[in-house]
Amino acid sequence: MVHPIPDLVDVSVEVGDDHVAVVEFDRPPSNFFDLSLLTRLAEACEGLADDGDTRAIVLCSKGRTFCAGADFTSSPDDRDPGAVYEQALRLFRQPLPMVAAVQGAAIGGGLGLVLAADFRIASPEARFAANFAQIGIHHGFGLSVTLPRVVGQQVAMDLLFTGRRINAAEAHSAGLVDTVIDPDGNLRDEARAFAARIATSAPLAVRAIRQTLRGDLAEQFAAATAHEQEEQQKLFHTDDFREGVAAVAARRPGRFTGR
Repeated sequence: MVHPIPDLVDVSVEVGDDHVAVVEFDRPPSNFFDLSLLTRLAEACEGLADDGDTRAIVLCSKGRTFCAGADFTSSPDDRDPGAVYEQALRLFRQPLPMVAAVQGAAIGGGLGLVLAADFRIASPEARFAANFAQIGIHHGFGLSVTLPRVVGQQVAMDLLFTGRRINAAEAHSAGLVDTVIDPDGNLRDEARAFAARIATSAPLAVRAIRQTLRGDLAEQFAAATAHEQEEQQKLFHTDDFREGVAAVAARRPGRFTGR
């Protein structure tokens, strides 16, 4: 039996008798995030942590793309980096184990959102990229900390320097993805089954173990995003950033000059 919780505009929550909550966001067509979406995700996760029944969360999105990054078309207040990262920090501080179910692309800040979870289950079509350098800016969303923590320093440098896109198989080989489902499998069901196995353990013990293993990750995230934001602000004023944006819009390689 599934117990729906009233929707938070573009975030829906369902809690099953297996003590697993499915938190789904829906921002068609590419599931870009902004301040309001991250706020609602944080509110949903914190509410589940306080309800006394939920023991694990599946984070997922609707549509073909998991999350294509930040929404630069939203209002200035809704895309303020400092405020956005404050809400993202709440996701790192919430105490429940989280499994991300990743279909399609997780790009830029979308990759950062995926790394807020403890585990990642992916469809064979999933794709991942930290494409910031390809548009002439510094990476964000705490990837300075979260990406090396999961894939190691060398792989993180590769992905951040080149901005290249990797498929689900390479992501699994690198340790970014824990499981790639079979082509005929159901991503949501398999992510939920993974979370349900966690939920069979003693919930207080799981929370304590998770806190021990994550340590001061939330504080590291806060420090990293502060530094990343400073570097981004510098690079927003460069010719290379303007060229990177133009190149992406024209779907061509960037012609960068180092200015």
